Amino acid sequence: MRNKILFLTAFIFLTAVLTFAQESDSTKISQLEKRIKKLEDKLEQDELGKLLKEAETVANKQVEKKEIKEFKSGQRSLQAINPEISVIGDMYGQYIANDKSFTGDLRSGAFFRVLGLHFQSNLDPFSFIKAAIEFRPAGFEFGEAYMTWTNIFPGVGLTAGKFRQQFGVINRWHSHSLDQFDFPLALTTILGEEGLNQTGLSFDWIMPSIISDANTLTLQITDGQNEQLFSGDMFSFPAGLLHLKNYWDLSRDTYLELGLTGMLGKNNQRGYDEEGNLILENSRLTALGGLDITVFWEPLNQARYHSFIWRTELYYANKKLMNDRIKAFGGYSYVEYKLDLQWQVGTRFDYTQPFETNNRSKYTWQIVPYITWWQSNWVKLRLQYNYLNSTEIPTAQNTIRLQIVFAAGPHKHDRY
Repeated sequence: MRNKILFLTAFIFLTAVLTFAQESDSTKISQLEKRIKKLEDKLEQDELGKLLKEAETVANKQVEKKEIKEFKSGQRSLQAINPEISVIGDMYGQYIANDKSFTGDLRSGAFFRVLGLHFQSNLDPFSFIKAAIEFRPAGFEFGEAYMTWTNIFPGVGLTAGKFRQQFGVINRWHSHSLDQFDFPLALTTILGEEGLNQTGLSFDWIMPSIISDANTLTLQITDGQNEQLFSGDMFSFPAGLLHLKNYWDLSRDTYLELGLTGMLGKNNQRGYDEEGNLILENSRLTALGGLDITVFWEPLNQARYHSFIWRTELYYANKKLMNDRIKAFGGYSYVEYKLDLQWQVGTRFDYTQPFETNNRSKYTWQIVPYITWWQSNWVKLRLQYNYLNSTEIPTAQNTIRLQIVFAAGPHKHDRY
């Protein structure tokens, strides 16, 4: 009986202990479940917050993109619609090396040749304008002003306005961007003192490669405003110019460029003169021909420090007069070598017949050595010597010039 009581007591105690243990475990499990529930709630809240932030970020980006798109659709700042403007200054000092220190119109002294204002602006993705206004000591001069459509047909551009024509190579350039101080004698003698600069249309066609690596054909139809070659300021008949440029890569560092130019226009006078008299002359033609050759060497990875160029142009004019005819031939050739980043040296040879009748035995020639120092991309100085001789002058002319050219603006020494 005693044993039974002890067994019962132990059984009751053990049962109580197990029950307590189970209740304790249940309590712990319940607490753990509550903690897990809290953590899950917190995690959901964090994830929800993260998603909300990401949604806000995406929404902000979409708003920003929308604003940028609206800005590009037509709203432009004042700076964007203003044309780019460059200011070019060209001044020099010269010494005439003879007893009098002057020869004809040339005199020793200091001169400011030109102050140029150059404008350029992209009107839209399809066209742009360029204009050049020159101020000289003798007065204001209207240089160029034209508009260009870059692609009216595949590979074809159109220019309309007043422009220096593509007769050869350097007639297209402005004086401040020449490789020498002055234009060659043949150009100023045969094409006129200012070269060919007329008003009209120019079509430029980048042709498929035919006989060379690249071909460009230029057709220009302009008023015959050149007083020396065509009708001048009176009623101007159209003059047509055709220029074919051929380009070859001779090697990795060298290219050859060959150009052929032909031009035809009338030179007879039609209209009223300054005194009101009617002038009606018979039709007369002026024919021009040109050949230009350029060989340029520029070593890869050293282009800033070394280069060599040889350029030659030939000109021929045949102008019919009332009772006679002018036939004139001339040309130039020069070589230039780039010594390093800042220094260039070169020499040019000029030859031309005078633009007049009965000139078979008459000619003028010139040798022009020079050295150019580029202080920076905006400033250059050039020292040049001109030795000129002719059948028309008693003694040779010797001229020494020191030229300073500065450029302020985005285009620097743009050759156009």
